[in-house]
Amino acid sequence: MPDPILPGRLGLYASMLHYGLTGYRDFAREHAAFYERLRADEGSLPGRQVLDVGCGKSYWLSLLIAADGAHAIGVDTELVENRRGLAKYRHILQANGVERTLRTAVWDMLFARGYYREMERSMGRRLPHQAVDLHVYDGVHLPLPDASVDLVVSHEVFEHISDVPAVLNELARVLRPDGRIYIYIHNFTSLSGGHHIAWKHPDTRPSRMVAPWDHLRARRHVDIPSWLNGLREHEYRAMFEKVFEIDEWRVTAEEGRALLTDDIRRELKRFSERELLSKGFLVRGRVRPTADIKILDGSDT
Repeated sequence: MPDPILPGRLGLYASMLHYGLTGYRDFAREHAAFYERLRADEGSLPGRQVLDVGCGKSYWLSLLIAADGAHAIGVDTELVENRRGLAKYRHILQANGVERTLRTAVWDMLFARGYYREMERSMGRRLPHQAVDLHVYDGVHLPLPDASVDLVVSHEVFEHISDVPAVLNELARVLRPDGRIYIYIHNFTSLSGGHHIAWKHPDTRPSRMVAPWDHLRARRHVDIPSWLNGLREHEYRAMFEKVFEIDEWRVTAEEGRALLTDDIRRELKRFSERELLSKGFLVRGRVRPTADIKILDGSDT
């Protein structure tokens, strides 16, 4: 992963551009592999109502779900459109502002075609863009009726949610009694958890400029693509267990062991080794019976 070549957000965007141009095929294959694991874990999806929380401008998970014959519903806090043309960017400019419009335009012009083509090649099927049902939400309240969803999925989104307990209650509301969750969270305390672009691939392309775990230590490089809530794994687990019966809490990968020196380990002694080395965790479960659900607020963890 390229280190920042310029200071501040200009350096961030230069690094993101380089990363996109050199890594979009890997990105597509990683997403396809995640979806294959989802199918293996959760079974057949055709005919099911599936909600993708935080679908993003590429709405890739929603696309793969729709390609499998399910009804894919993607929600995001920013306007996402699955059409082309100038009208799309005019609508995004009005809804999301100049910076997000430019990022969407750059994505569409430089990366999208090759990324989607690689994903189609990995999955062996076409991606039905027009079949995805896209919505904007306010970060908490979902524009869906009660008990209308069979499965909620999310990939590396919950670390960006400010009121996790409120969102979990909304998921419980829209899920059917036998509905399920399949949520992957990027672990904040991991080496890449600070979301600095220089640590996208810490074990294969370690940064030469940004210190390991800088986001937990000196915080000299604070320019990152998006805001993080900073929650730790045990905090997430307490929140999820109050609303859902957890079938599996799976650490998906380890990263950074070779970089966790004795000096860094002593400096970060407030964190366990598991917290520092676990890239992320996958949460699978089902809604607790209605009578058992405790309404949460942001202070009740």
